[in-house]
Amino acid sequence: MSSSPNIPTMQTIRINRRQVYLVTSDEELGASLDHQISHFGYTIQTIKDFKNLEKTFAEHVSLAILVDLTSISDTDEVMEMIAEARRLSQNLPPLIFISDSNDQSIRLKAIRAGGKAFYTKPVDVISLVDKLDEQDTAVKSDPYRVLVVEDQVAVANYYQMVLKMAGMEARVVIDSTQVLPDLLEFHPDLILMDLYMPNVNGAELATLIRQMDEFVSIPIVFLSSEDDFAKHIEMMSLGSDDFLTKPIKASHLVALVRSRLERLKTLRSYMVRDSLTSLLNHTSFRGVLAQEVSRCKRQNTRLVLTMIDVDRFKLVNDSYGHAVGDSVLKGLSRLLKQRLRRSDIIGRYGGEEFVALFLDATPEQAFKVVDELRIHFSEMEFRSASNKPFAVTFSAGLATYPEFSSAKQLSDAADAALYQAKAAGRNCIIIATPETKEET
Repeated sequence: MSSSPNIPTMQTIRINRRQVYLVTSDEELGASLDHQISHFGYTIQTIKDFKNLEKTFAEHVSLAILVDLTSISDTDEVMEMIAEARRLSQNLPPLIFISDSNDQSIRLKAIRAGGKAFYTKPVDVISLVDKLDEQDTAVKSDPYRVLVVEDQVAVANYYQMVLKMAGMEARVVIDSTQVLPDLLEFHPDLILMDLYMPNVNGAELATLIRQMDEFVSIPIVFLSSEDDFAKHIEMMSLGSDDFLTKPIKASHLVALVRSRLERLKTLRSYMVRDSLTSLLNHTSFRGVLAQEVSRCKRQNTRLVLTMIDVDRFKLVNDSYGHAVGDSVLKGLSRLLKQRLRRSDIIGRYGGEEFVALFLDATPEQAFKVVDELRIHFSEMEFRSASNKPFAVTFSAGLATYPEFSSAKQLSDAADAALYQAKAAGRNCIIIATPETKEET
């Protein structure tokens, strides 16, 4: 086992510190909120005099503006000033109001001034971060990936061009006997497949693909000049989700592919995501882990699997209730999403246990990042139903490929290292070595 305090930082980790203005004369509130949301990559600049709001609005360089109504003597004047500023400009940052009072009249004034959210003190930081994330439009979804299986080169290239022009990634396979390598490496969201091809036809390929657990739900759209409706129904019974008759208009192709993918995206969000944290669930993460281990074997690259467990979580639930416990889990999931790279894969393994997969990383790099996460999490402030503040820590175990050469070996090793971290006193990280399992 290993734990080294002096390790180089992973240079490509995403720590995006975004700017938020807070209008308040309450220095304690400003310092507290700045400290808490800094864990999620945001920074707060405090404006003590609300009359400086006009200048702030003119610059509108922040992600959002928080307005503490409790620290303002004349709220009506401020609301009128804000409403006037909104009438003069359409490019103002979103407004979020904070108040001691939950009175309906105050809330209505905030809404009429253009408020996007309203929080009563003490501010629920996790909910606030969720709202700030909604305003951050800089992070875009990855483009959809489509695998085109078509033996006619000119036709395949045409489909690829049309899909790329629509903002999708498209890869072409001409030889139907060589589909599996591209399928496993590219891992498409949808397959466009010619029905009649030499050597291996589309129906055979669809049956083969459907027998692979990781691709059992992937949409397959057959392409053919066949216009017999009965034939379409027969082919769909063999594993196809739709049927396009050649020649295919570009607009029709893009519309069908996009509608299929949007529907799949919605369905997958229910099937593969944990409902509380929106992270990958246990089953989905295990599938991704197996895929990434296969990719590492083919490309001779590294990865690090991290298992994270909230320390003494049962005590949190017993002391403060399950609703407060859920807020702790949401806080950790939000921290992981904000502080890790977009290429890293995060999941909720069950209960209070989380997992993260660092792609193309060394154990030293991953250790440094997870240790920074551990420190941030330990400094986060959670509150009971009676507003009593408390803090929580986590322990973690790391296992690396190729030191552990299969998905099961990685999981077992990371779990054993996590067990050792708990036994060592919690709130620490252990890197698994080949001897780790023998010690447990």
